[in-house]
Amino acid sequence: MLINIAVFGATVSYVLMMVSHIVLRIREPELERPYRTPGGVVTTAVALTLALTAVIATFFVDEKAAGITALIFVVALAYFWFYSRHRLVASAPEEEFAAIQQAESELS
Repeated sequence: MLINIAVFGATVSYVLMMVSHIVLRIREPELERPYRTPGGVVTTAVALTLALTAVIATFFVDEKAAGITALIFVVALAYFWFYSRHRLVASAPEEEFAAIQQAESELS
């Protein structure tokens, strides 16, 4: 069952990565990228279709494992939505510098 939970988690992760890639390519088509996916959105859409098929297939293989993993994802999303997203801290140096500049400008 542990392997089925890991597979379900990984396939959900793949789906989220593919969706993120497609959304980024649509919203920021001219963004400079160090690596461009061969085939672009088309190959990503194929990978997304395969990953979605794998997620659906996981429910047929082991409903209990898929349900446990889905519950873990829902709990994690609820934690982020209701608590964590309101307490995000700037982590990148650029974000910290921008926060310092904004705080200094508010003092002036």
